[in-house]
Parts: sequence; C-alpha cells; structure tokens
Amino acid sequence: MLILIACMSSISFAAQQTGSFSMNISFNQPDYSMTNELAFYVPTDYDSSVSYALIVGFRGGPHIGPGQLRDQLQPLSDSLNAIIMCPESVSLWQNSQEVLVKQLFQYALDTTANMYNIDMNMIYVTGLSFGGRHAVIVGMDTDAGPIYPGLRGIIPFAAGIDSQNVPNYDMNPGTPICTCIGQEDSNTFYTVSYTLHFNATGNGWTTFFNEIPGVGHTMAFPTFIDEMMECIDFIEAQYATSLIEENEFEFTLSPNPAHNQVRITGYPSAVPLEIEIRDLRGKTLYMKTFEAHSNEVSIDLSSLTKGQYILSIKSCPICYDMPRRSIRTFIIE
Repeated sequence: MLILIACMSSISFAAQQTGSFSMNISFNQPDYSMTNELAFYVPTDYDSSVSYALIVGFRGGPHIGPGQLRDQLQPLSDSLNAIIMCPESVSLWQNSQEVLVKQLFQYALDTTANMYNIDMNMIYVTGLSFGGRHAVIVGMDTDAGPIYPGLRGIIPFAAGIDSQNVPNYDMNPGTPICTCIGQEDSNTFYTVSYTLHFNATGNGWTTFFNEIPGVGHTMAFPTFIDEMMECIDFIEAQYATSLIEENEFEFTLSPNPAHNQVRITGYPSAVPLEIEIRDLRGKTLYMKTFEAHSNEVSIDLSSLTKGQYILSIKSCPICYDMPRRSIRTFIIE
C-alpha cells in the first residue's frame, strides 16, 4: 500500500484551487521513495457536485516540463469538461526506473481523486517522447505490472521505446489507442510509433495511426489541440458503437457530413417523433418532439462544434406500448 507523506493540510489547500497550479507529492514503499511535482489545470467554474474527465499528460525531453505540457493541454479542459494533471516523471527515465511509472501514475491519480470529483471511467493518458512511452507503460505494458483497468483512451505522441523496454501486449482491456507521430520527426521515432501501432493492432487493440504533416518531435504546434481532439473523437467513436441499437425503422439523414443544418426524411410520419442529438460521451445537446404528418424535419446545428455526434429518433414517444427507436452517427465539419 502506498503511504502518503505529503501533509494533509497542503492537499486540503490545493483542493480549493482552480486554474493552473503545481504541488509536490511524496510517497514511499519499502524499496523506493519518490517526491514528484504534479501540474494541474482545474476549470475555474469547478463544481464538486459534477464528475470531471481527467487528462493525464507525461512530459517529454529536456525542453518541456509538466507545467508547459499542462498549458498545452489546457484548451482540452473546456472541450471535455476535464481536469488536466501532469506528473513529473523525468527522474524515472533518467535513472532507468521506468518500472515505477505505474506506481507514480496510481499515486498521482489517487491524490487527484482525493482532491476533486473525477469520473474514473473518463481518464485519458497521453505523453510526448519518453512521456509517450510512459503513457504506453501505464496503459499497455503487462511486463510493468497489471494494466490500469479504467483508462478511456491512450494517446502516445512520438513515443520512444528503448530496446530493454518493449511493451508486452498479452492483456488487452479493450482501451482504444491513438498513436500520433509528426511526419517530420526522425526516422527512429517514426519507426517506433509505427511499430507500436502495428504490434498493438496485431494483438487485437483498437488503434488509429495519426500522422501529422509538417510536425517534428514536439507537441508545440498550432494544430496540436485539433489533433488531440481527432484522437479523442476516434476513442469516443469506439464507445459510441455500444450505444447504437438495431435500427427499427429507416430514415435518411443528409447531408452527412453536415455543416449548419441537417435534414431528416423517410421516417414514420403518422406519429409524433422525439429527436435527440448526443455527443460521443452521451451528453444530450438537442431534444425536441415533432408532431405527426411532417414530411421533413430540419435541425439547426449552428450551436454545435465540429465533430462526431449521435442522432436518435424515437417513434411515438407518447405511446403506451414500447416506442421504436433508430440511431445514426453523423459528422459536423
């Protein structure tokens, strides 16, 4: 069992904080001890009654620390209603102690969950370079101990894997993986990332290989957040398939991809319809009941951002018997 050394008063103080800040945590076991920085971003309107997604980011290289990575990840907070937490792990890399990455991750996660209301089913882990390898160790490497079971998705960015630390994929918990690599990165990192993707795919993981033109060995580029959101949309699309029921009637949704408006035709028009739009995390963004005998329904999408969504039609929602439902996914460009 991990033993907390950081004083409780400092954690209680940090629990009141929002915005960007850092704190140190210390913990030990009989054969090792650590003191590490955690860099946080907590939404300024944080509400303890709401469960928040958590994005864990492992820094990489000598040119970016946990605070800089937190700042780069911060725009995702608004998009995902998420808390950002970046643990310092450079000493584990420099001292060849990467077997302790999972212990650091678990302790940092426990510390965060004691401070804030975290949705433990909505944890994404990412990282750059050796930090990308640390994301792989946390979410994929059974040689480094049991896989953490609650990860929503894994996004290694230009991951480095040394010859003594090749992940073992014997256990696949079904966590989607989005492997990112800049096309201008070195051949070594490109090969590592492609091999990671290829081996994971061959071992049954759900994978996406995200090649980014004009980008080298960095997360500091203008479209970084767009690329991260592309990965998160891919991850969430894998879970969305479990939401899609067998279609009980046909309808046409066009155009798809859509822009500011989408039209729905070909549905049962003799009964009222309830139309709902959700994002890939299941949040309802639009719901309206339309009366019977409408030949076409148009829905204004101008309030929604680019991305993938789920549209469902419930036929005769006011009927006493079981209403019929059909579902489609669609994209807004």
